[in-house]
Amino acid sequence: MATTAAHQCRIYLHQNTTNSSTTTMPRQRQRTSNKQMDRTDLEKAFNHRVKTQCSHKEAAEKFGVKKTTLVDAFNRSKKEANGVTYVPVPGKVNMVFTPEQEGLIVKYTIQAAQMFYGLPRIEVRRMVYNYAHACKSKSIPEAWERNRMATTDWYYSFMERHPDLVLKAPEGMSIARIVAFNKVNVETFFKAYTLALEKYQFTPDRIFNLDESSLSTVMKPCKVVCARGKPVATQVTRERGETMTFVGIISAAGQAVPPVFIIPRARWNPTFMRNTSFGSKGILHPSGWMNGDCFVQTLQHLHERSGSSDENKILLIMDNAECHMNINVVEFAIRHGIVIVTLPPHTTDKLQPLDVSVFGPFKTFLRALLNDHALMHPNEHITVHQLPEFACDAWTKAANPVNILSGYRATGIWPVNRLIFPDEAFVGAQVTERPAPPEDFVVEVGPPSSDGANSSDGEDQPPASQVIDLPDLSPTLEDDPDDPTGTAWPDPGTAAPGPNTATPGPSTATPGPNTATPGPSTATPGPSTATPGPSTATPGSSTTTPGSSTRSTPPSITPEAVRPFPKAANQRPYGKGKKRLRACILTENEEAIVDLRVKAAKKQKLEEKKKAVAGKKSGVPWKKKPAPVPESSEEDDVRVLLDNSSEYSDDSEFTESSYPFLDKEPEVRDFMHYSTYV
Repeated sequence: MATTAAHQCRIYLHQNTTNSSTTTMPRQRQRTSNKQMDRTDLEKAFNHRVKTQCSHKEAAEKFGVKKTTLVDAFNRSKKEANGVTYVPVPGKVNMVFTPEQEGLIVKYTIQAAQMFYGLPRIEVRRMVYNYAHACKSKSIPEAWERNRMATTDWYYSFMERHPDLVLKAPEGMSIARIVAFNKVNVETFFKAYTLALEKYQFTPDRIFNLDESSLSTVMKPCKVVCARGKPVATQVTRERGETMTFVGIISAAGQAVPPVFIIPRARWNPTFMRNTSFGSKGILHPSGWMNGDCFVQTLQHLHERSGSSDENKILLIMDNAECHMNINVVEFAIRHGIVIVTLPPHTTDKLQPLDVSVFGPFKTFLRALLNDHALMHPNEHITVHQLPEFACDAWTKAANPVNILSGYRATGIWPVNRLIFPDEAFVGAQVTERPAPPEDFVVEVGPPSSDGANSSDGEDQPPASQVIDLPDLSPTLEDDPDDPTGTAWPDPGTAAPGPNTATPGPSTATPGPNTATPGPSTATPGPSTATPGPSTATPGSSTTTPGSSTRSTPPSITPEAVRPFPKAANQRPYGKGKKRLRACILTENEEAIVDLRVKAAKKQKLEEKKKAVAGKKSGVPWKKKPAPVPESSEEDDVRVLLDNSSEYSDDSEFTESSYPFLDKEPEVRDFMHYSTYV
């Protein structure tokens, strides 16, 4: 009976041990005691015994170390040294990578994330597995070989060893923004901007930034406190809201101009601008979106608030949106002393002060105000008539001098700082970096620079030591007894050649089964040229003795050689011949102005054609509108033009006798009331 009970107890303990090892086994062993030995105390005890020739027990008790540990230190010193020199305890011998190699993995993953092509957890484990074979690691676990990737235990331990790495959910980024933000576009903008500053000597209070933002009566709700573990909290809102355009204008002196609202209505209502900031302007448009005519009225608002003129010009920095690129806008700006500098396309998130530091807090304050109104008025919905009032309150809080000045400072606009963006900020553009398009496709400011605009020429090329010649090294690994799988190096044909791929040249090295004979090499590794000559490597440093279990790790192997960074194809069309307007002084760029005039003429011709077709379908003939009369200034004399085809004209020569009443003196009853004839 006792035997049976003991047997059942062993079975129970075995089952519990198995379940705990498979389901609840900790990834890191927890210490059961706080006893830890300082290695410096062990070294002090070792040196004390060597110096005083005392016993092991006496030296161990004096410095608080175990006697057996001190005895092991002396035995290790006798085995590896002269017996009187302290030899530290060797580190972990089962590590797959050295600390230097793990540092390269960390650097590679961070750079890949900065290029907007970060690696998921599964891809990191696969890359690490291939990199371990490339480094000829002797401690690759069997679980790595079965799954062809690193285990999750190693991944979590790796993340704990490097706390600067973290797993995050990335945000979406447009490929147009990644490609556009490069050194060439940034330098082009600062070239045009500084040219305008030097020419007109603008002060901070005469430098303005203008941009639009969409407002809706149904904004994203604020976070609320709710029970943990329950579904996502909901908030009562309208299913669909009405939108309008908000125009913000700020100056480099930290001041904000009263905003402009594009209201989606056809008729004006005084309640639209109720309780808004003094000087705010409302513009009606059926859709509520900005267009060329509305933008001219916006510039009129800026002209009135800034007092711009030909003698006192202002500088306006804006993006080259479709509604901004209008010939009427340019002509209005030229007449009223507004110098327009356009930003490069798709770079407003980096180069526009409003997007950098003002619009973010503005939307946050606006959501809070709308949420407070919804809590105080549960049965009411916010309408277009109330939205400008809330927007002005949020704009007053967000457009403060601190936020405005920080936005201008972060973009390098004021104070002027061309080097505000480090090289790491342009790492995303390396994926699609290519030579600059021909000059026929780009509208530049002034003559092109002599050094060219080829950003790929300035790309940092890897040194020759980081280039791996996979085809030349693969024959030496075919008969490797330490690699039974034969996959110590990845197949060079499976990886697409990246930017650091070297062109292998003929090599005179004679591969042997385990020994490589040094000899002259004529391989040309990429852009750098290696001087051919005999190898000066010390025998044993790069030679593997048959039967030996130690191999040297090539220091030039990097994770980038195993998994190159993504690189787009170089042969791509340049917009199918379409001209692309880069950053420039729009009001002084004659070529851009001519293009805008041609574009306006084509647009007008197309609209006339559409109206003519619509008139034919409806049966009502469509008449072309007469050409608009140019606006006359207030200083011009007002002249009345007489038409000779009028009914009062006469073919005969005009004489005073033809109209005798002109010289007749007025008499009584000349001017009689109509009632006298009735």
